[in-house]
Amino acid sequence: MEQWAVLDREGNPTGQIMEKYDKKVFEKGGYHLGSDLWMINNENKILIQKRSPLKRLEPNVWAMTGGSVMVGENSLTTIIRETKEELGIDINSNDLKLITKFRVDIDNLWIHAYILKCDYDISEMKFHEDEVSEVKWATWEEIDNLVKNGQFIKNRWNFMGSCLKEEIEK
Repeated sequence: MEQWAVLDREGNPTGQIMEKYDKKVFEKGGYHLGSDLWMINNENKILIQKRSPLKRLEPNVWAMTGGSVMVGENSLTTIIRETKEELGIDINSNDLKLITKFRVDIDNLWIHAYILKCDYDISEMKFHEDEVSEVKWATWEEIDNLVKNGQFIKNRWNFMGSCLKEEIEK
């Protein structure tokens, strides 16, 4: 069973460990850490992936690459692991840039969001069928439309939109 470090509301470790999705910890105000990766290509399109229909939370919706930080990991090692697991690609930690940290109270979650400027060929990606069913390079407008239609993972684009726009404009 996956184990997560418990964080307080400010994102500080409490020293406690929880089993994955332990509602009792969340009911007592505990949080856990997640790591997201936003890949942007030279056309300023963002790589998004459709979550597998087998996912427990938000199946069949589009999202960025990401996952929960397990005990013994940090957000950087998590995003490297998740990218390999979900898309079958290896990324270099030196190419990643931490662009923001934010709290999602409704999900008892702290997110460390990274950006990677790259031009991966999606035809060479090998998806883990329990994780991802499809990937594509999407324009800003395409993602906006997915969000408006409830087809994009909740509580991410509203936090990340302005940060990503700043990175794209650099």
